[in-house]
Amino acid sequence: MSITDMYELPEIITADYYDNLPNFTREAIWQLCSRDLNENDCRINSMEELSRLCFNTKTRFPDKLQDMADKVLEDGKKHALGDVSLTGKGVKVAVIDRTINKNHTEFKDRIEYINVMPDDPLSEEIDFHGMTCASFLSGSTCGVATESELVYFAIPNRMDDIKRYYGYQLRALEKILEYNKTSSSPIRVVSLSARFSPEQTEERDKLAAELEKTGCTLFDIALFGRYFQGIDFVRYGQKPEYQFDKWQIENYENNKDRPGIADFYSSLCYIPATRRTSASNDSDDAYIHWSKAVSWSWTVPHAAGAYALYLQSDPNMSTADFIEKCKSCPRINGHIVLDIKRLIQNV
Repeated sequence: MSITDMYELPEIITADYYDNLPNFTREAIWQLCSRDLNENDCRINSMEELSRLCFNTKTRFPDKLQDMADKVLEDGKKHALGDVSLTGKGVKVAVIDRTINKNHTEFKDRIEYINVMPDDPLSEEIDFHGMTCASFLSGSTCGVATESELVYFAIPNRMDDIKRYYGYQLRALEKILEYNKTSSSPIRVVSLSARFSPEQTEERDKLAAELEKTGCTLFDIALFGRYFQGIDFVRYGQKPEYQFDKWQIENYENNKDRPGIADFYSSLCYIPATRRTSASNDSDDAYIHWSKAVSWSWTVPHAAGAYALYLQSDPNMSTADFIEKCKSCPRINGHIVLDIKRLIQNV
């Protein structure tokens, strides 16, 4: 049984219906993926509405919508961080995540694949999460750093014992440290869209500090959340518009009376990482368009990719300098929004 067989399509398909689903349910995540909608009542009227939805190359829309859907799928491959001539060429980056289809065309001839696995065949089950993160960091058409060299550290699919699962993330960091100490071409940026258990924080911090000594920065939730957050980019609006999603609004409203919260939100650099298309594990040339929901998982590799571009331009730029530059971006709709082109020109 596939994930999409586990829920029914609504009687009338609209973008508003999916906007109002509870976050993180299977229906909210997968939406219209792999469905034939030719017999359904699809009341979707524009590319803006399509860009609020999740669908993939297997989704079949009614004829009147298919061309628009194909265009949205293609447009979503372009990041919204500003057009730049830099590609990350010559910069080696890493992703730590679950097993992916390493033969996808997005990574052809640019991926080094290292397993960090237990002796358990179930742990090698392919997962969408890592494919999306790798695409947004280093994919040849979907990525921020499209010509960076990708080293992918595959860890097991999620285990019942969460501490054990997080332990494989620590093992992967140890592998990266070993890699950098023995390689003439060290990894400069690591993207890890996850956290650690409180008991593992000290070891995480120690490994991150050791990696820094080799010229490598770990972008994970711990570092990322102090300085960055994602934001929804309305790709087909009449003018550039950046807005919080409902989870962010609820989170802010629930915490706004805490001392310093308003200033903290105001100081963050926001990264547009929504309505984006990534590679999919379905085949070597399959893609999936993710909806307007703001996900830290999708935003961390955008930040890591932005830093890789800076390193191509200035290999000695420190992480602190990069963050300071990001936070100097101009405000749009009241938010500091990362614009690589504007900043790169001043490197």
